Amino acid sequence: MSEEQRANALLPTNEDTCGPYFPIYFGDDSLEDLTRIHSGVVAGASGQHIILRGRVLDRHGNLAHGVVMEFWQANAMGIYRTPGTEGHPDIDPWFSGYGRLRSHSGEYSFCTIMPGPAPGRAPNITVTLFSDGINRIVTQLFFADHPANDGDPLLLGLDPEDRDRLMARRDGTAAAGAEIYRFDIVMAGDNETPFFDDLES
Repeated sequence: MSEEQRANALLPTNEDTCGPYFPIYFGDDSLEDLTRIHSGVVAGASGQHIILRGRVLDRHGNLAHGVVMEFWQANAMGIYRTPGTEGHPDIDPWFSGYGRLRSHSGEYSFCTIMPGPAPGRAPNITVTLFSDGINRIVTQLFFADHPANDGDPLLLGLDPEDRDRLMARRDGTAAAGAEIYRFDIVMAGDNETPFFDDLES
């Protein structure tokens, strides 16, 4: 850089130096509903449609205003979409298994399909949270009364109270036939949801 260029250079602002820089698709509304692909595409994911609803609460029991939630799950046949499963006969071409939403209020609603049981696991959905003061916390939700819960290794390693805090419970049926499940997440304090260092499904 020449002296003239150096003299004319602008000082970097916070926006120039601070990240992370989220890709354009970070706010893609289609990631909030994994039962469909995009508007105009007739095909959709196979399996029982479900709606997850709930609240994200802080240590005082108040709604956590401003939270990003990411979801990762198997398809209806219990197969995760990964590089290792490329070409698997049970991969659903219309289901990615990855979703994301942002909630300003702390309440959320997420449309997906009921995951099938992966080998050695009960049906579950991995949930990652980002919020003020929290870099990243990860948990898994399970479906109450599913018979495979009794043999899931993660659930077997928890005491009954913590297992209960990971259960999504039926809460009716939507007009379109999707089963509704409620799952509240408590980020800290009394009744805190069990979180894990990292989860490889």
